[in-house]
Amino acid sequence: MPESTLTDLVAGAVGEGLAVKFMNHRKISGQLPNPSDILSGKVKDLKTKEISAMYSLTVSLCYELQQAHINKEKNWNDMADRFFNYMMDNFETELVVMGAKIALTNYKLPFDPSKLKSFDRFHKKFGKYVITAMESK
Repeated sequence: MPESTLTDLVAGAVGEGLAVKFMNHRKISGQLPNPSDILSGKVKDLKTKEISAMYSLTVSLCYELQQAHINKEKNWNDMADRFFNYMMDNFETELVVMGAKIALTNYKLPFDPSKLKSFDRFHKKFGKYVITAMESK
């Protein structure tokens, strides 16, 4: 289906302004790494710095972590470490804090700081922001 046809179809459902935003996000989201590859350690870098793409990726990572916890995956703490390291290495402060808040509040991920190698680095750099974000909820 040609892109203009898809844009027209989306615009018919949600309006032209939202359709343009959706199509732009669609282009960028195609460049995002697979969340499973991040959590397994295969991917460590992010090529785009577009905020909506990073937000979308963060939500996908939280979902993958939640499913791994539900399935009682033995390497869950390693995956959680990769989640925090990936955000710290690729996102601005605000997105790292948002990612932690989403993981804790929306997905109720049971991080155990004593089992996370990344926790000291995370807490030292972002702990005060996360506490403030959690208090404002």
